[in-house]
Amino acid sequence: MLKKHLLLLFFQIKSTFRSMPRLIICTVIFAAAVIALGVCGNAILGRSMENSVSVKVAAVIPDGDSDIALAFNLIANMDSLKSVCEFETLDIDTALAKLDKGELSAIIQIPDGFIDSLMYGSNTPGNVIIPENAGMESMLFCSLIGAGAQFLSYSESGIYAVGDLLKLHGFSSSVSSAQDSLYDYYIAYTLNRGNFFKAEPISATGNISAAGYYICSGIVLMLLLCGMTVADRFSNRPAAVMESLRASRISKAYMRLSELVGVTLMFFVLFTALLLAAGGSFASEYIGLTAGGILIFLVLTASVSSFIMLLCCVADGGLVSVLLMFLSTALMMYASGRIVPSSYLPPAIERIGKFLPAYGWCRLTESITSGEINTQALTMTVGYGLAFTVVSIIVTVIKGRDR
Repeated sequence: MLKKHLLLLFFQIKSTFRSMPRLIICTVIFAAAVIALGVCGNAILGRSMENSVSVKVAAVIPDGDSDIALAFNLIANMDSLKSVCEFETLDIDTALAKLDKGELSAIIQIPDGFIDSLMYGSNTPGNVIIPENAGMESMLFCSLIGAGAQFLSYSESGIYAVGDLLKLHGFSSSVSSAQDSLYDYYIAYTLNRGNFFKAEPISATGNISAAGYYICSGIVLMLLLCGMTVADRFSNRPAAVMESLRASRISKAYMRLSELVGVTLMFFVLFTALLLAAGGSFASEYIGLTAGGILIFLVLTASVSSFIMLLCCVADGGLVSVLLMFLSTALMMYASGRIVPSSYLPPAIERIGKFLPAYGWCRLTESITSGEINTQALTMTVGYGLAFTVVSIIVTVIKGRDR
């Protein structure tokens, strides 16, 4: 009995590998489409990362107030603000006219005696005017203003606290000098942009480069699309064949598992060869396969093949299965952030995408090519693979009873 099962498995694998030429041709076609998608996506991400936001701000300063003019010029020329904002001084009417035309992102209207009010605690507020339908630039400037106001409130609290403490302990004569020292300290701290800002690169593709991101996404995308070429491997067998297998005590479940093994091994052999070739040539800096990585890639291939098998079992193979594969692949890859990075997707779709199989497959591919295995993605991949296999067998058994 065992011999019959092993013989069936051998013939199933052999017949599957006979369709390898067709799979290679389709892989080349799909690879061209995936490479084009990756090049376009890489270019789009590159441009978006290079784009800088320029916030145009007008300041309305009281006439003849040299202290405010000096302070404004000092702030406007700080490196941390010059890289984001473009300042100019205007009168209120001209500034409002420019704001209405969309030539300004915001207006700062500074009242008379503004600096004195800060020094003596009256804190006369300045006015920040933004357009009704404020864009990203206006919101960014409001965030900067909010951060500055928060730091100013902390500074004032420290100065007042020192004054009150000295008065409480009978050192009233030292209040003025202590507060002057604190003024100098806070101003020196503010002028050192390193105290506030630290350069930290942030990428929409996470810890990998845009090119590596699309290479990993392309591997999974090609695996899924190549499933359309093997839909016939999971199609229904003639009744005479199934009756003969039943007479030999070979179940439908074992037949499905044999088909899955054959398709998995064919995909694994072809794509491992492609990865090794790419890793040794043009994509050497993005693909570094290890022995453990190759083994994990076998698990990934089995999981993707089980998904293809499930769609074929549900749709009985043929054109419907091919359409299901194409549509489900496109939707999963998009929602998982593999066509457009997740940071550019609507929040609801981004949350859903993290639970889709393609998300785990792509994350696992990233870890395989980098040589560091992502256990969470591996668990997700194994779980989905087992679930798809079990459901496929159940569907096969139920449909076999109906016939």
